[in-house]
Amino acid sequence: MRCHSGDASIRITQNNLKGAMSTVTSSIVNQSTGPLESGDHQVTLNGVVIHYRILGSGPTLFLVPPGWGIGSTYLQLAFSFLQDRFRLVFIDPRGSGQSSFPADSAAMSSHHMADDLDALRAHLGLDTIHLLGHSNSGAIALSYAERYQHRVSKLIVIGSQVLGLSAAQDTQAFLQARAEDPRYKSAVQRALELFTGKIDPGVSDNALETFIAQILPLYLHSPEKNLELAQQQLSGPINSHAFRAQNAADRKATIDQTTLLHQILARALIVCGRYDWICPLALSERLQAGIPDSRLVVFEESGHFPWLEEPEKFTTELNKFLED
Repeated sequence: MRCHSGDASIRITQNNLKGAMSTVTSSIVNQSTGPLESGDHQVTLNGVVIHYRILGSGPTLFLVPPGWGIGSTYLQLAFSFLQDRFRLVFIDPRGSGQSSFPADSAAMSSHHMADDLDALRAHLGLDTIHLLGHSNSGAIALSYAERYQHRVSKLIVIGSQVLGLSAAQDTQAFLQARAEDPRYKSAVQRALELFTGKIDPGVSDNALETFIAQILPLYLHSPEKNLELAQQQLSGPINSHAFRAQNAADRKATIDQTTLLHQILARALIVCGRYDWICPLALSERLQAGIPDSRLVVFEESGHFPWLEEPEKFTTELNKFLED
C-alpha cells in the first residue's frame, strides 16, 4: 500500500487533530487477543510488561516515543494518518505510559529499550520492521539499528538524540540568541535554571509536566502559530520516575553511538528542524555522515516538531521515503 504525497486528507493540521484524538481515544476500548490485531495489547518481555497499540494494516512500522516517561500518545496523534497504508505499532517503552518498570532502575537505559523492541518484533513473528524514533527515541532506534542490523529495513529518526555526542554549545547559542525574545524569554530562563542546577523538574510528575509546559515554546520555531497545537499533542501524564531513571542509566552506560553508525544497514531518513534547540542540527549531520545509506532533510522553518510546523513538506518527505 502506498501513501499519497500532499493528499489533504492526511496532512497534520489543527483541523484534523480532534479527529485524530478521537481515533486514539476510541481504540483504548478495543482489547484484541491476536498479537497483530488492531487494538491494545500487553506482553511480558525481558522481565517487564510492554504495552503497545496497533492501528491499521500493511507493512509494519514501529513508532517509539522517548523513554523518559512521556508515553506514545503524542506519536499516535501525530502519525495515525499512516494507518491507511501501514500497520502502526505504537510502543510504550519500559517505565512509560502503560508499560511497567524493571525491577532494577539501571535497566532503564536506551539500550534496554532497544532490546525490548526486538523482543516485541520476535513476539509478533516479524522478520523485519520499519522503525521511527523522535528525540530521545531516535537514540533508542539508533541502538536497535546498530545492534539488530538485519531486522530494520527502513529507519526514520526525527530531531534525534545521539548518545555520546553533545551539541551543548549550539543549545547554549540558541538560548542566548532568544533570551530577550518575548516569545521565548520565560522559557529560556527556566531552561537555564535547569542547566545550572537551580531546579529539579524530576522531583514529581506534576513538577515535570509543569516544566515541560513552561519550556515548550523553545521547541518551536514559530510558537505564536503552533504552540496551541503542540500543547494539545503533548498533553497528558509524564512519569518523573522514568525521567530520572533513564537519564541516570544512559549516563552510567557511557555509550558512544557514533562508533557504530557504519554498522546500520537500513535505509535511513534523518529529519531535523533548522531551529531545534535540544537536538541541534549538528547531531543529524553527524548521523548522515556516519550511516551509509542515509538522507538528511532539514526543515528550515521548524524546531523540534517539524510535522507540526511544516506539515505538508513533512508529509511529502515521509511518504516519499516510505513509498520508495
